[in-house]
Amino acid sequence: MSTKPTVLVFLATSRQGSATIDALLASGKFKVAGTTRSGASPALAAKGVDMFPFKMGDQASAEAAIQASGASLVWFTTLMQPTRAKEAAHGTSIVDACLASNAVQHVVFSSVADADKAPDAVAHFKSKFDIENHLKASGLAFSILRPVAFFENFDDPNNWNALAKGSIKGLWPASLSVLCVATADIGKAGAVMLANPAAWAGQTLDCASEAVDGTQLAAALTQASGVESSYALAMPPLAIKLFLNDLHHMIAFFADPGFSCDPAALKAVVPDALGIDAWLATKGHWADGEPFMPLTKGQAPAKPPSGNFKKVLFFGGAVALGAIFFF
Repeated sequence: MSTKPTVLVFLATSRQGSATIDALLASGKFKVAGTTRSGASPALAAKGVDMFPFKMGDQASAEAAIQASGASLVWFTTLMQPTRAKEAAHGTSIVDACLASNAVQHVVFSSVADADKAPDAVAHFKSKFDIENHLKASGLAFSILRPVAFFENFDDPNNWNALAKGSIKGLWPASLSVLCVATADIGKAGAVMLANPAAWAGQTLDCASEAVDGTQLAAALTQASGVESSYALAMPPLAIKLFLNDLHHMIAFFADPGFSCDPAALKAVVPDALGIDAWLATKGHWADGEPFMPLTKGQAPAKPPSGNFKKVLFFGGAVALGAIFFF
């Protein structure tokens, strides 16, 4: 029988969840369990992760997953919802399940940077602040991660933003520099907290790696891929304002005052935290799987596919329509 403590990772197939599982497994210090809606993930099961069903917002299913997994440690995050209250309820139900179990010794919650400082109009930040406060008041031993924007957002096919050859797209203007972080490094930081719960009890860690603007993103992609690349808006600002007001206010917050995090905090815990150059090098390919061909010294980049500008325009229009029907 394993004497390693069991960590239950809620939302195991989310970007942060899967990164945390990878870090926990790499450490060799834990038995790892995870949740999905169905309780199945062949990819995670193949890695030795025990899987359990869980429905977001359902405290009873959270309690069942904790009990069935035998977890003494829990990691969780929440996903953006239509309202602040709904996302907050998703998170507080997990906290309450941990408390009801009488078995969970430490909880790590991945929130968002400056959750306390963002204006109320950025609802998916404030919902996480509500969860933080509920966790702090629960009496559970806890630690909190506060990540900034993800590098992975620049290659996110599920949200209509696949990394197409010659173009990297974001939600904010090219001139705006925004702190970003790789989800792999959030996962590594979470694993450190779970391996040292006494040292991290009651502590919060800002997770930021590097501030980048559109020009820097394009230059980094050109160097990493070997293809002349440009930055473009993933969605027209007017469409964001009209249909995604929460994100509109988030972008305004990024511009003024911006994230207040110091990347040195994460570097102290994860010394090899990835910047944009290293993240692209680690990624190594376009969204369609075609490998990058990094530039060598003195080499000129290849030209991007013709018609790329039209594709960017079409993409923006498609996302605007998606916003109307899906958000």
